[in-house]
Amino acid sequence: MIRNIQQRTIQIGIVGAIVLSFFCFRAIAQTPVEFEQRAKRLEQLTQGTTGLNGFMRTYREAMQLMDEANRQAGGITSMQTMSIKPAEAPEKEMDRRREIINSQFRQAKNMMGNFSTDTEKPQIPEAVPLEGYIIVNGGEKELFYNEVKTDLLYTIKERFVGNMIVLHTFDTTKGVFDRKKGYEIDSLSTEINVSNVMGKKCTRWSSGSPQVCSRWAHFLRYEINPGERYPQFRSGVVSAESAENDQIKVTTNAPSVTFLGDDSKTNLGMGCFSAAWALNRSEFEQLLKQGERSLHKDIGRPMGPSPGCRPGSTMTLYLKVRKEPEECKDMKSVELTIVSPEDKSRHVFSDEYLLSEHSNKLTLELEARTVPERYADSVEWTIPSIEGSNRTIIPSSTSLTPKGRKLTIVYKGLPEDNNEFGRKIVKATLKVDSCRIEKTREVQFFYPRDEKNNPEKKYPNWFYYWKQTPAARPFGQNVRIEYHCAGIPIDKCTCLQQGVIGQYNPYYSGYKTINVCNLKTNTWDSDTFFVQLPAVKRSEPSTLSERNFFPYSYIDTYAIAVMHEFTHFNNFHTFWPEGWKESEDRDEDDIPDRLEQEMGFRPGIKQTFWEGVDLGGDEEFLTLESTYDYQIGTFDEYDWGKPGKNWPK
Repeated sequence: MIRNIQQRTIQIGIVGAIVLSFFCFRAIAQTPVEFEQRAKRLEQLTQGTTGLNGFMRTYREAMQLMDEANRQAGGITSMQTMSIKPAEAPEKEMDRRREIINSQFRQAKNMMGNFSTDTEKPQIPEAVPLEGYIIVNGGEKELFYNEVKTDLLYTIKERFVGNMIVLHTFDTTKGVFDRKKGYEIDSLSTEINVSNVMGKKCTRWSSGSPQVCSRWAHFLRYEINPGERYPQFRSGVVSAESAENDQIKVTTNAPSVTFLGDDSKTNLGMGCFSAAWALNRSEFEQLLKQGERSLHKDIGRPMGPSPGCRPGSTMTLYLKVRKEPEECKDMKSVELTIVSPEDKSRHVFSDEYLLSEHSNKLTLELEARTVPERYADSVEWTIPSIEGSNRTIIPSSTSLTPKGRKLTIVYKGLPEDNNEFGRKIVKATLKVDSCRIEKTREVQFFYPRDEKNNPEKKYPNWFYYWKQTPAARPFGQNVRIEYHCAGIPIDKCTCLQQGVIGQYNPYYSGYKTINVCNLKTNTWDSDTFFVQLPAVKRSEPSTLSERNFFPYSYIDTYAIAVMHEFTHFNNFHTFWPEGWKESEDRDEDDIPDRLEQEMGFRPGIKQTFWEGVDLGGDEEFLTLESTYDYQIGTFDEYDWGKPGKNWPK
């Protein structure tokens, strides 16, 4: 009886192991008849399963059966410590699944000599740990009679852990495994981040001709479907299966995200949700050999009358095979400590006014201590790189992981890319025989905000770097941004007035250009870039009668300046495609008289709301309204200036 069970386990692999453990361990207090029937059906299915795809379908159903059984049994664990209860974290759940699979794989390998040559080739799965992430840089775009109705941009990054299921086929005649293998990927999400959300959707069109949008719902918030988060997962982040022509099909699925309009009624689901690659077998197997692989694909579709994945949208997949740690002997007597740098320590590039030999440099001091002390010189360091900045290691080393108890790292020259600043990880590793100890520290890299030692050396660092961030893409749209009075005659430049943080002049500086003023000189506080703007919104009646203001500082000030001026830009092109006409704007509020009543303004009056306070007119009111739903801190992760959001006072 025992021998028969063992042979059957070899043939059916992990699914058989699950079914057998279901019956043998009796983890359910009172097993319902329906569970027994389903388990028997699974057992029968596995005996006839020869392909990997069929195996994985049965495997998933078996896992679902175990989970349902566990909910009725209250998560009882077997006497042999093989729990049918899903783990609390996705990483541990993948470890659990991998151990179930590989315990059967080890058992099967030990029994290969028991097969006769006329036995059908058994297929045995093995699980290899994976991790990685997907990045969706995409958005939605929709047209309405050749006018943009929906325009949305977002970035979604989802990390995952998983198992690559390698299906080995044993040739009983030759007594060896076939070289050709089958592959599948089982994955679970560990983290979902949504950023750079900016966009809008038209909710009302004017009745005139040509039709223009008279009301927009802006997207600044989002909700992630709770079913995408473990343990309520619905589908794998990444999957793979054997396909025709000796290919492996790899598919990625983005999480389900709903973007919420600021009118509390308009919602928009994702249109960029999946990508697929067909790799030949040798390409796919390079992942196992090299340990990592990146895949990139354009997933955009042509614009049409319904929302879709906008042209230029991309999906990136990064896969990494996680190496299992070697068996390690006792290391209780060995210690590793990072003395320097301190955790979350801040490091800033020097400014351009220092002596030339010290300018534009960032220095990082590394020091480790070990017990016993003799191991200190064997400590290996993994050092963050800054692309575009020349890195020097002292004492000199050409290794990517230099050794030593003390090292000095010097970065020379500010990078071009703002993303090269921010949080980085320094790692110290000590290897003794088959054992490894690792310690990490977070370090934070900054630039001097108000200096001009960026690669362009033309404008302040804050303007150079913030222009690369989503804060410079108002409502998810691209716009040309110039500094202060660039392109505008001095006598027409409103940036020369105290308190003005931006300007748009359609007759100068280019028809499609906005200007951000010098925030150090034009804001109320030169250190924090502090300003206040009226908090107004037509759909919020209380804001029309009360006098409230929103405060902004640092990169938030830059963001609302861009949003404000971009709204001027949009309004001008929408209201006055042929230029402003006095005959169509008798109250001189920069909104055509024919549109005012429909938009909630009083025709014939320059400023409808906040009587007694000069807001600049009804069109200016629209620009103030455009920033009402902006959330303070939206772009904190991009502000790495000193001083700034991430450099506390």
